Amino acid sequence: MKNRTVYIAIIAALAVFTIILYLIELLTSEPVFDITSFSLNYVVSIPFLLFGIIMNCGIAAVMNSRRARRLKVQARIVIEGISAILSAAVMVIIGNLPFIDDMAGYIISVPFVKSVAATTLINVFILAAVEFFIQTIINSRLQKENAVLQYRQLKSQINPHFLFNSLNVLVSLINKDREVAVRYTRELSSVYRYVLAQDSKDTVTVREEMEFIDNYTGILKTRFNDGLQFGYDIKPSDLSRSIPPMSLQLLIENAVKHNAVSPDRPLVINISSDGERLCVSNNINPRMSCPEGSGIGLDNLSKKYDILAGLDISVFRDADTFSVKLPLL
Repeated sequence: MKNRTVYIAIIAALAVFTIILYLIELLTSEPVFDITSFSLNYVVSIPFLLFGIIMNCGIAAVMNSRRARRLKVQARIVIEGISAILSAAVMVIIGNLPFIDDMAGYIISVPFVKSVAATTLINVFILAAVEFFIQTIINSRLQKENAVLQYRQLKSQINPHFLFNSLNVLVSLINKDREVAVRYTRELSSVYRYVLAQDSKDTVTVREEMEFIDNYTGILKTRFNDGLQFGYDIKPSDLSRSIPPMSLQLLIENAVKHNAVSPDRPLVINISSDGERLCVSNNINPRMSCPEGSGIGLDNLSKKYDILAGLDISVFRDADTFSVKLPLL
């Protein structure tokens, strides 16, 4: 697809160049069109076209520098227009040096003015193309920076939520069993050390995330005991693949939040992979009073994948099972 676009762009550029050169022929030559003369001019003009491209790229680069961009748009247009005319005059003079003895007389002649006008037309076309290309790069860079900012904001929405829930669990444990609370505090410290360490990363390996999940599930088991069970079936080759950090923690936390957890009806959470996706599934144990979900967690996770790779998560639900599949990066 990209090669096809490049070919179309080259053909379009040559077509436009041919049309412009034909206009030059009409402006600077006799009204009778001569295909031999036109072909010769076409071949001879290519080096000057390349020279014009280089010169106009330099003008566009200067006009898009930080200092120049502080100028008003009207001022930039005027400066670029004057630069296009001056560069056209320089190109015409250089092109005619080997053929004209009286250059001073030629400069004040009508053919010189016509040649400069025609060359200015080419310069304006080249400048417009270069400006479009530069603006495309700038916009792409701004979109990328904005995407990174959005991603950081999404991460900041998840981490405080996780800490808030964890502290609530700690408070309840302190009232029940202080020794367990001390152990839980140490485990929580290890878990949140990972959270802080991964805060500057966009992705982590599945191996790193699973090591974190082992600690995180240990905290949950301290609270729920036999009411919470975990199963793992991850291919060894998938451990080196990547996912956004804290993705599995979010899905496990959602499962615990929206389902009843008890030894009589244990909540079973399975994490597996198939080479393309990482699947987190759980059986559905409806709670007597389930907090109404806002969907922010899954929505944030979906936005993360869209920003990072232009991909999306897959959510499935039937009468007995809820599962989410994460693309492996």
